[in-house]
Amino acid sequence: MIQTMKLSRSYDDETPFRRWWNTRTFIQKRLIRVCLTMLVMVICIPLYYLGFFGSVEGPLNPTQLGDTLAGMGVTKTHSLVIFLSFLIIAVTWNWIFNLVSIAIGSRLTCNKTGKEGTPCGAPVKRTKVVHKKTGSVAPLYVCSHGHKRPEAHFHPVKKGTFSHTLWVISLLFCIIVFYYMS
Repeated sequence: MIQTMKLSRSYDDETPFRRWWNTRTFIQKRLIRVCLTMLVMVICIPLYYLGFFGSVEGPLNPTQLGDTLAGMGVTKTHSLVIFLSFLIIAVTWNWIFNLVSIAIGSRLTCNKTGKEGTPCGAPVKRTKVVHKKTGSVAPLYVCSHGHKRPEAHFHPVKKGTFSHTLWVISLLFCIIVFYYMS
């Protein structure tokens, strides 16, 4: 009796990096990993001797860095305000970008469906037209294929992994600073 194993995820939707990585041989993958390890070491060894990790005295030692900031008049409240600002920016940057994009009419595509049922998808330009009967002004979206539609499809920018990581780190720092304030 032959049993077949079914995979839980489809490999048709692989990322371009994953497709590139799978074309490398074993030796190439090992060399890339060794080079990345050496690069991390080149970055971390100077940080270690500058005291960044706290075990060696240096200008980046956390206690000396804290004393320097305190000498400049930076308090825990200032730190909390800075990290709260980072948090607010990290959470809302794409909302602001999407609102501005809608306001200026960018990131819009034609939504007229063709014979196959698929949308046109060509970029559109927003123009204003005046209705002859009512006299009201309404937007009209014209695509490069000549389709004229009263509406268009908006493609919003979504947060990626880096953006989510940034706001989570900012939130953690806000919690740490708030915890130490009390």
